[in-house]
Amino acid sequence: MGGRRYRAAVIGCGKMARGHAHAYVNHERVDLVAGADVFEGAREAFQREFNIPTMYADPAEMLDTERPDLVSICTWPPLHAELTELAYAKGATGVWCEKPMAVHLTEADRMVEAARAAGGVLVINHQRRYVEAYNQALSLMNEGAIGEVTQITAICAGDALTDGTHLIDMTRYLNNDVPITSVFGAIDMTPKGDVNPDGMGTIEFNQTRMRYGHHVESGSMAILFFENGVRAHLEMGNVSRGGYQRFLIDGTEGRIELSGDQPFPDGSRARIRRASGGMEILPVTTLEGAMDGVLEDMLATIETGAAHRLSGDSGREDLEIVNAIYESARRRMIVPLPLEELESPLEAMLATGEIPLN
Repeated sequence: MGGRRYRAAVIGCGKMARGHAHAYVNHERVDLVAGADVFEGAREAFQREFNIPTMYADPAEMLDTERPDLVSICTWPPLHAELTELAYAKGATGVWCEKPMAVHLTEADRMVEAARAAGGVLVINHQRRYVEAYNQALSLMNEGAIGEVTQITAICAGDALTDGTHLIDMTRYLNNDVPITSVFGAIDMTPKGDVNPDGMGTIEFNQTRMRYGHHVESGSMAILFFENGVRAHLEMGNVSRGGYQRFLIDGTEGRIELSGDQPFPDGSRARIRRASGGMEILPVTTLEGAMDGVLEDMLATIETGAAHRLSGDSGREDLEIVNAIYESARRRMIVPLPLEELESPLEAMLATGEIPLN
């Protein structure tokens, strides 16, 4: 397929950068030209794996020298806003940023404004919207397979900002992005117990209540109140049942059970329980291709102006809900949206000592 060619670069060359890099390498109109990371070992491993011509310790130097059209930002979240602004200032057309979008809504607003001012495209990587199993469930819901949807129960291990942001985004997606009017939430700060050294930031949390450079909770529960009357019940981290990105979608005529990441014990990923009796196990669908889809749509958005399902505005909504859960826990009441508090309520509770660090 012909068309414009794009130069791509990656900032932050750790685990999450691999999916971005593979998508760039796989695309016939994209050249992955550079990467930047402060750690020499990360630079060397990334360069070898993807045969990248030049690596940099300083992202600003990389952007100045390489002038990429597309920039993936795969660093820890507190750096996302500054690096997004820098990428657009150096001429990038598209920024593909890992989730969570940021820690504070003020940072998310800076990112959205930077994209708008540059006439660029900002994509926040809640890539499960491109996984076939989740779209299969959404199609069945919209076709009326379980009647009128009444409640979505969503379950995942991990804290709200790190893993729960995916859960929140998919919950919104499964209700066709109907606006959420208010949020009720509670949080748990219990340490996670003994973990292995590769526990994805868990040891850091036990010592500092931080993970990936920002504070998190160890578990939370929430109710999301949607404008159309649907409620979502969220279980995350220490207070969640088994499963990762698992959904129980109740309707007036049945239930869809969805476990798109990790299959149920019987090997299925999606099934329907009919109110009239009986259960239908749906065919196993592929988990591949999500990142390729995100990239393809990002190029389409750049070239045609078509809406992207992972837009910066959508990513901000996910972050707003995370912080609304924290704000509800702080105020001990249902909080309406839009959220007035633009700084992280969790960070505020820790700073004032309302939540002790020990």
